[in-house]
Amino acid sequence: MFTRIAAVLTFLALSTQFHSASAQLDLRWKFRAQETIKYNVQQKMQTKMKIGDTDVNQTMDQTMNMSWHVQSSSANGDTVMNQVVDRIFMKLQGGPAGVVEFDTGVNTKSESPIVNSMGEMFRQIVNQKFQVTMKPTGEITDVQVPAQLLDALRRSAAGNAGALDETTLQQMMKQSAVMLPPQAVAPRMTWSSRQSVQLGFGTMTIKSEMTFVEVDAAGNAIIQVVPEISVVPRPDAPIRMTLTSSSGHGEVVFNIDQGRVAKSQLDLDMAMTIESNGQTFDQTIKQVTTMTLDQ
Repeated sequence: MFTRIAAVLTFLALSTQFHSASAQLDLRWKFRAQETIKYNVQQKMQTKMKIGDTDVNQTMDQTMNMSWHVQSSSANGDTVMNQVVDRIFMKLQGGPAGVVEFDTGVNTKSESPIVNSMGEMFRQIVNQKFQVTMKPTGEITDVQVPAQLLDALRRSAAGNAGALDETTLQQMMKQSAVMLPPQAVAPRMTWSSRQSVQLGFGTMTIKSEMTFVEVDAAGNAIIQVVPEISVVPRPDAPIRMTLTSSSGHGEVVFNIDQGRVAKSQLDLDMAMTIESNGQTFDQTIKQVTTMTLDQ
């Protein structure tokens, strides 16, 4: 479940003739056919649990390299692209298995069955082409999951355990772009985005209030993000998770000239109660996710 939550809580076109802080702007993603955009996504997570009289503290560091290969862009700005996860590196420390580390770019087997199982699942995702249709606002209207990936997940132990399926993968890919407002905005104007992912224990939803703050000296649009997290438990789930509190904040730096995110960061704090196998324990999570354009 630790890595499942990590996967979840793993996010503009403007003329350079910007004259005044009160002017309204149309913030839009822009793409050119056949171009490739690369992003680096880093996630750091600290988890604290108390099981009985035992304190269990875990840390996770994950780096994911992604490529967006633009196939076509229509007159209305809708873009079809292949989003590809090029590489995943993950390191877990502090759990019962000790240090768990793997890199999909290294084709070696570990002595740890946990490492091999996690590595198998992520290697099935790496280099797969997810065909995505995106609007200029960043809304993703369609995600095509590769058939060979779905077949591999069904055959694998990870797939049979329900760790990933077509719906979950589609929901996760729909969160790959920052949502922009459909209308022009001026400084301090706000809009909302909503993202949901179905997990084994229920549905996790992040509703974010986005505020356009200003255009900085480099010509980037600065957008503040305030997330609100909710969890709806699945009645028949073997693990029941109750979210007791959450808070967070983030910032998006949008390159206006290029029409894409230059950098974004989201900090989340969550506290929850987990019931599993007749045991109840409390868990807190601190997570920082950063997405950076690879120039």
